[in-house]
Amino acid sequence: MIPATQTLIDLFETVNPDSSIVSAHTNVICKYGGLADAVNLFDLFMEDPLDYNRVLLLQPIMKHGDQRLAQRIFDDCFYQGELLEDMPNEILHVLGYLGYESVTESLVLYMHSDNWHIAKDACLGLLHLPCNDHETQTKIKDLIESSYSKNLFQEFVPALSFKVSSSSIVRSLFEWGNTSASTDCNAGIILGIALFGSDQKDIIKDILWNPNWEAHGTGTGTLKWSYVAMQHVELTFRELIQDVKMKQSEVFSRDELRYRLEVLAELLACKLSNHHQQQPIRFSINNNEKTADIYLDLFGWSKDDHDDSVIGLISNNLEDEDELLNRYYHLKDRFEMKIEHQIELDHFTRQTGES
Repeated sequence: MIPATQTLIDLFETVNPDSSIVSAHTNVICKYGGLADAVNLFDLFMEDPLDYNRVLLLQPIMKHGDQRLAQRIFDDCFYQGELLEDMPNEILHVLGYLGYESVTESLVLYMHSDNWHIAKDACLGLLHLPCNDHETQTKIKDLIESSYSKNLFQEFVPALSFKVSSSSIVRSLFEWGNTSASTDCNAGIILGIALFGSDQKDIIKDILWNPNWEAHGTGTGTLKWSYVAMQHVELTFRELIQDVKMKQSEVFSRDELRYRLEVLAELLACKLSNHHQQQPIRFSINNNEKTADIYLDLFGWSKDDHDDSVIGLISNNLEDEDELLNRYYHLKDRFEMKIEHQIELDHFTRQTGES
């Protein structure tokens, strides 16, 4: 068990710690921990499963757990195939993520729930399970088909499309999200398209740049899944930055330029915040672009006498957009802090290796 886990256990024994402190510890445990950490944190979680701070412990439990721990989670949190009332819905996602196939039937039942949170975690869990038997396939297909073209629906059901269909469904998913799905309810469509793989890169990029989708929405949580989708189709920040720089105000309107810069800013903030955090989809591809490379693409000048950075782009084409300009200055500061932190980590890693 690593020191961060013991520190976290000690914190819970003395006070109910601040959630930001808990998250900082769980992020470190996700990166450096192992099975022993997951087992000990599950013991801590079970002391008060509905406490929000203990629900945060499910991230490293999910990251480092194995089938034996999954069996224990199922035994402790379910009764006769149903999640106990005093257990958080996130358990559904955890068991699926761990590949615990015995929970499949329960997750199929819960994906129909009218409770948004329960249905979401059931669908996210099912993404990780085979779902090969005829009955499961039929139930998933029927629910997707009955939801199609609706404005509001179980939001993450479309994400299961790759489990039951070929990539030919992508066109229909895009049409659904582009014309009829509410922007409060389209995260599963975005994720569903992306899970068909890198061939969908151009479609995901179109979605990011299309105001009909509001793919950078933070209030509804769509941003998180747009970021996951972007990574899974191997769409890089370099491509997005070049897209913005190449298409300046003479190519499209100020409103379109502003929208693209707003989307890019939110995705960059995601990159900085999620750099070492666990991905919610176990098999998803991670964006491994170096922070320093993104920084240079964003803020570097190609010539000493001409500011062709993103900040220069805003200053020259959106003169009155002080809020947007300040946001990029703030991102610049955050990138510089992250780069310095990475240099420091590399230094200590080398020192440790030499000693």
